Amino acid sequence: MFGWARLESWIVSKYVCFNVIVRMKFFHLFLFLIFFCNIIPLLVLFNLLSLEAVCLAILIGISCDFVIHFSHAYAMHPGQQARDIRTKFALIHMGPSVLAAAATTMAGAIIMLFTEILFFGKFAVVLFMTIVHSTIGSFFVFLTITDCIGPSDPTKGVDYIVNKIRQWFAAKCSKSVSLREQDKT
Repeated sequence: MFGWARLESWIVSKYVCFNVIVRMKFFHLFLFLIFFCNIIPLLVLFNLLSLEAVCLAILIGISCDFVIHFSHAYAMHPGQQARDIRTKFALIHMGPSVLAAAATTMAGAIIMLFTEILFFGKFAVVLFMTIVHSTIGSFFVFLTITDCIGPSDPTKGVDYIVNKIRQWFAAKCSKSVSLREQDKT
């Protein structure tokens, strides 16, 4: 189950981050979140049944969501900017949304703590711990790492490839237009 989650997070980060360095930071933080948010509480608090295993797979996706939002905002700042400017941009533009998502999810988890159905209580504990660790990991760990060693132009490689493809298509289109004009004459 964790192998598929790691593979899926790697694929998602590949298409969101646009940079190998940021992707590696994301992946290491993701492993940290899996271990501290999901495995330790499950080993300590209760036995893992099939329904909890499905919820755990969902929680793995939730735990990497905040980092994906920050890495996307970091990469989408236009031009070649310094790391601290990109980190500040990501924090200002995605920080309020991430905090609001964390607050509403924690509020839902707190409400589920007081239900009489045992499963909802267990799920609430794991959900609450996942969101707390994800928030700490994304705000403090991930943004600190991007501020220290993040790339100043994370989309440079992708931009180069896109420009080459555009030039190729422009050359092909101009040839076909010129051939059509010659056929008309």
